[in-house]
Amino acid sequence: MARNKSKGEPHVRLHLYEMQTPAWQTLSPAARALLLELRALYRPSEANVVFLSVREAAKRLGISQKPTEKAFKELEARGWIRTEAKGGFSRKVKHATSYRLTDRPGASPGEVATKDYMRWRPSP
Repeated sequence: MARNKSKGEPHVRLHLYEMQTPAWQTLSPAARALLLELRALYRPSEANVVFLSVREAAKRLGISQKPTEKAFKELEARGWIRTEAKGGFSRKVKHATSYRLTDRPGASPGEVATKDYMRWRPSP
């Protein structure tokens, strides 16, 4: 018999083992805050794709555009996120860049989370 499990309030989770990785410990405060914002936007029904523009991220974080761009680059370089599709204004309808969180499985059945950040090491 299945248990009735309440999903509870929406929340953002950051595991201790993630915080103990070099990929987390070397992140700037802006990149750490951005990762939490990206995880807050995650919805399992949307195939692990999160849309967030640099402008919107800067607004959410309360910082300027340059540090926000740097934070996105840090997260991607350390394996926390992967760019799925570049955003831009070249189409008739503007769209934000879409990212995949590597700690979550992809949309395909049987696809597992890659957790690339677990293998990242700083260069000597």
